[in-house]
Amino acid sequence: WKDQPRLSSAAMMPPQPEPEKEEPGEEMFALDKIQANARVMSTCRVATAIAAGCVAGILGLEGLSGFVFFFLSCLLMSALLCMRMGSLTMAAYFRKPTHVWSEGLTQGALSYILFWTLTFDLVHIY
Repeated sequence: WKDQPRLSSAAMMPPQPEPEKEEPGEEMFALDKIQANARVMSTCRVATAIAAGCVAGILGLEGLSGFVFFFLSCLLMSALLCMRMGSLTMAAYFRKPTHVWSEGLTQGALSYILFWTLTFDLVHIY
C-alpha cells in the first residue's frame, strides 16, 4: 500500500470541456432579461394607450386626428424611455434597437381604440 501513488479526487473526475471562445462579432444576450424588458415595454405601451385614449375621448378627437394623437403618445413614451435609460440606441436592453419604438404597438392600439371610443361616448354622446 505504501508504495502505490494515491489518486486525488480531481484525478478521478472526467475531463472538463474547454470553455468556448467568444468570436469578435458574436453578442451574448440574456433571454430572460430581454423577455422581461419586452413585457415591461408592452405594459408601459398599454398604460400609455389607455391614458391617451381617455384624453382623446375627452378632447373629442375624431378620425385621423385621433390616430395621430395615438402615434404621438407612443412616440413620446418611447422617447421618454430612451431618456430614462440614458441611451438612444437601446441595444443593451433589447435584441433589436427598434423594439423600443415598436414593441407592444398593436396591443396599445387596441386598448387605445377601446378607451377612446368609450370615453368619447361617455362625454360627448350621453
